[in-house]
Amino acid sequence: MSDAVRLFKVVYPMVTRFVPGMLKDNRITLAYMITGILKGKNVQFRKIAQAVSYPYQKTSLEDRFRRFVRNHNIVVEVQFIPLAGLILSAVSKECLVLLADSTKVGGGCICLMISVLYKSRALPLGWVVFKGKKGHSSQDTQLALFKAVKSLLPANCQVAVLGDGEFDGSQVINWFETEAHWQYTCRTDKDTLIWYEDEWIALKDLPLEAGQDAFLTGVLFTRSEQVGPVNILAAWNQKEGRHWFFVTNFDSQAEAQKWYRKRFAIETLFSDFKGRGFHLDETRLWIPERVSRLIFATTMAYVFAVFLGGESIVSRAFVQLVRTDAFYHSLFQLGLIYLDHLLNECLPIPPLIRLHPPSSFDHIVIA
Repeated sequence: MSDAVRLFKVVYPMVTRFVPGMLKDNRITLAYMITGILKGKNVQFRKIAQAVSYPYQKTSLEDRFRRFVRNHNIVVEVQFIPLAGLILSAVSKECLVLLADSTKVGGGCICLMISVLYKSRALPLGWVVFKGKKGHSSQDTQLALFKAVKSLLPANCQVAVLGDGEFDGSQVINWFETEAHWQYTCRTDKDTLIWYEDEWIALKDLPLEAGQDAFLTGVLFTRSEQVGPVNILAAWNQKEGRHWFFVTNFDSQAEAQKWYRKRFAIETLFSDFKGRGFHLDETRLWIPERVSRLIFATTMAYVFAVFLGGESIVSRAFVQLVRTDAFYHSLFQLGLIYLDHLLNECLPIPPLIRLHPPSSFDHIVIA
C-alpha cells in the first residue's frame, strides 16, 4: 500500500467525523485535497493531484477539486463548526486568547481570520475572504466575524482579544466592552484622538520622550464615537524608533504588554499556511468564496499536522526525529516531520480524535 493510500485511509475517516453533513462524494474530494496538501505541501490543484493516489486521470481529479471550491452548497461557516468544537474542547478550560489579523491570499483577496492560541501556534476558528486591500476591512465585516466566533465559544468563558491596528474601530471596541465583555488589547493609529486631561489630543502629540512608555487610564476613545472609559498603552518600539499605541481594558501596562506579545502567534500561522508550509499564497483562485473553501481544506490539514506535532511529543516519538536538548521546530513543523517518519517506516498514523490539552505537554521553540 502506497504512502498516499495509507494517509488517505486516515484522512477520510477524519473528514467523515468532522463534516458528517457533507455529501459523500464531496467528503471524498475533501479527503483527497487534505491528503495532497499534507503530502505535497502545496495547495495548487495540480500539485495536490500529483501527491495522491487516484485510479483515474489526474486531470479529472483537478477538475474534481475545482467543482468542490465552486460548490455553493458547501457552506464553510457551517461545515467548520465540528472542527472548531474540537479545537475549543482542548483549550476551553483556560482563558481563550483570540488572535485577529488579515493576510493577502489568491488574486486580490484578503482573508480576515480569528484564531485561538494553542501552545505557540494559532488554530483558526473563523475567517472571511473578500476583495480588498490588507488593513482595510470594514467594522461591519469584523463584527460579523467576531459574533460568529463568539457563538462557538463556551458560555461565560474568559476571553482576551489581541489585534493589530485594523481592529481598533470604535464600534468593535464598544462591542468588546458592552456586549462581548471580553478583555482586549489592539494596536491603534498615532493620529487617533482621545479625551485626556480635559482635552482632545492625538496620540502622537502626547508629551512622551524617546524610550519612554506610558499607561493612560480612564480616557475616551475617538472624538467621533467617544467609547470608554478605556486605557491607552504607549510603548516605545526600539527597532522602529517610535511609539506604538494600543487601546486596551487591561488594568496595567505590564498586563497589556504581556498579552499583546502573544498576538504574533497568528503571524506564524500565516507563515505555515504560506511560504513555510502549504504555499497558500500560490493559489490562482480569485473568487472569495472559492478561496474560502480552499482555506477550509488547508485548515483541516493544518490542524491535523499540529495534532501530530503534539502527539510526537506526548508519545516521545520525537526523540528519534529531532534534537532533544531543546525544541527547534514548531508543532506544525514537528507534525510534518513525524508524518514523514510514520509513512517512511510503515507505522500506524494516529487518528485525530482529540487535541492534546496545551497543559499536557511542554513545547517551547528555541529561536
